[in-house]
Amino acid sequence: MNDFSALLPGHRRGASFARSLTLAAAAAVVSLVGGGCNDALESGSPAPAPVSVRVVVVDTVGAVRTVEAVGSLRGTREAVLSAKVTGTVIEIRKHAGERVQRGEVLVVLDDREVVGHIGQAEGALAQATAAAALAESNLRRFEQLFARGAAAQLELDQARFAQETAQGAVRQAQAGMETADSYRSYARIPAPFDGQVVDRLVEVGDLAAPGRTLLKIEDASRLRLYVSLAETETDAAQPGADVEVVVPSLGTRTYVGKVAEVVPAVDPATRTMLVKIDMPADRALRSGLFARARFASGTRRVVQVPRGALVHRGGMTGVFVEEGGRASFRLLEVADDGYSPRVEVLAGLDAGARVVLDPPATLGGGAAIVVQP
Repeated sequence: MNDFSALLPGHRRGASFARSLTLAAAAAVVSLVGGGCNDALESGSPAPAPVSVRVVVVDTVGAVRTVEAVGSLRGTREAVLSAKVTGTVIEIRKHAGERVQRGEVLVVLDDREVVGHIGQAEGALAQATAAAALAESNLRRFEQLFARGAAAQLELDQARFAQETAQGAVRQAQAGMETADSYRSYARIPAPFDGQVVDRLVEVGDLAAPGRTLLKIEDASRLRLYVSLAETETDAAQPGADVEVVVPSLGTRTYVGKVAEVVPAVDPATRTMLVKIDMPADRALRSGLFARARFASGTRRVVQVPRGALVHRGGMTGVFVEEGGRASFRLLEVADDGYSPRVEVLAGLDAGARVVLDPPATLGGGAAIVVQP
């Protein structure tokens, strides 16, 4: 009484699914879901009594079409600290994992070279100031001599030129002094905002130079999910829209994020667009965690079955369908998130099928069944 055709997917089976079903798997399912009907007939034993079951008629339902993208959680603000001057690291006051406050000094460099530059600038300013004072005195003297006719116009002009040049040298020396003095603060590197040190890339005794990364800090009080969305699905991401986010390492809980920014440029290498999603505050969320974002993109019609109707045997998933008073097993291809009460059927079942609810563990393909009213 076993029917091999009843074990294959229905009209909606996909080509890829059909190819994946091997003869060995089909044979295994036959042995698992086929009832003992033939054995009973061959042995002359009376046929077993029909099994009383409940059935539900499946139909297509409207479902939200979703587009999925994956990415990682990161802090809303990140900073890479580096030195502006060359110097030896003599102190590191914060390490990875420690909290920092805005303005707090994190790294101290040896500032003896900076102090030397400041001393040079101070000396240059003193020389320029003295030269300017002398030029000013000479100018006043030549002005008096010129008024009495004891000095030529050329001599007066030269004295005035010397005085103006000396004043320019003073201004230049003052600017050099301010620049050198600013380097003093560069030897003490502060935190630009409240946050947490996430990485340290320098040790005491290392030589810090402009452009070399010393510390990385981030503001992890609010996290943001960075995902790459395929260029064909960019319309699904709209700034301000809500997005479902699942962090697999934290279980099946769904978070509701909000699209903060959509980078308009498409990456030519991956053909994807970067989307930034603000996450709600939650102590369980941590920077670096992998997450999946599901963007709503229109609606579609799908076939769904109650989770209780699914049968998992031989590593395959299917349902029993009532056909002519007997149970017929159908292999299914499903999209199962693991927790929803209804499961979407991708292939193997059409709308209108009478699916058995909560089938007994002993129910086999071809067994006689009676539907409860």
